[in-house]
Amino acid sequence: MDDHDSVRAKVAQIFIEAFGERAALFRGGIPARAANDKLGVALADELDPLVADEVAFHLVDWETDAAFLVALMLFPERFTSAELQAAVDMFLVHVPAHVQAAARLAGYEVPNTFSAGGADGVGH
Repeated sequence: MDDHDSVRAKVAQIFIEAFGERAALFRGGIPARAANDKLGVALADELDPLVADEVAFHLVDWETDAAFLVALMLFPERFTSAELQAAVDMFLVHVPAHVQAAARLAGYEVPNTFSAGGADGVGH
């Protein structure tokens, strides 16, 4: 098992301990459909229904990444440095594009608000 698999297993275990069978909602794929549908309907009050559904998809498709952040906040001591690096790599590869796409679909500009003139975000 590599660090990516290890961190996924630890997050899953933390969610099983905390939420029982509802933890399955954070393993990706089909279980997120109910949340996607509910959010899409709510957003359709303000957006075209097809756009609302797409925004909802972009906000729920990274549920396993969100689960990692919650698990880290609750139990940082359970993770090794190598697992944290693997999880951050997975998060940064997957989440930003989804959040940016959701914001743009919803009509928001996505400027780099953390940089003082640079594109690297270091100027926070």
